Amino acid sequence: MTSKPLLYTQKWLVSFQKEIAGALFLYPDTGEVICEYRKRYGMSQEEFGELMELRRESISRIETGSVTPTFDFARKFINAMALIEAIRVERAQHKEIDVYFLDNLAKELGFSREKLTFMVKVAVESYDKKLVKIQKSLKEIKI
Repeated sequence: MTSKPLLYTQKWLVSFQKEIAGALFLYPDTGEVICEYRKRYGMSQEEFGELMELRRESISRIETGSVTPTFDFARKFINAMALIEAIRVERAQHKEIDVYFLDNLAKELGFSREKLTFMVKVAVESYDKKLVKIQKSLKEIKI
C-alpha cells in the first residue's frame, strides 16, 4: 500500500499524530483521551462538535464512553489535534504565522479554510493563555 507523500506534514507532526493514535487505540478509555485533548486546547463540547461536524450531544456520548467513535472520527480527530498543535508551534516560533504553510497543511490533512480559521483561533487563544500562565508562574518564583 503506497500513500501519496506528505509535502507539508513535518516529521515531528507525524510523530505527534502517532502519539495521539496510540493513546486513542491503546488506552482503555478512548472518550477520556478525546476529552483531555479537547480541554487541552480550551474547546467547549459545542465548539469541538462544530469542528468535528457533530452535535454537542454526540461529543458528550463519545467522551463519556456511551458511544465508540468511528475510525473516520478518530482519523479526523488525530488530524485536527495535529493541525492545532502545528499552529501553536508556528505561533511559538514566529511572530507572524505562515498562513500559506498552514493553508496547505490544512488541505493535506483534509480541512477547509473555514475549519482552519476556527482552528487558528483555538490554537492561538490556547497558546496565549498557556504563555500568560507560565509568565505569571515565573514572576511568582522568588530566586
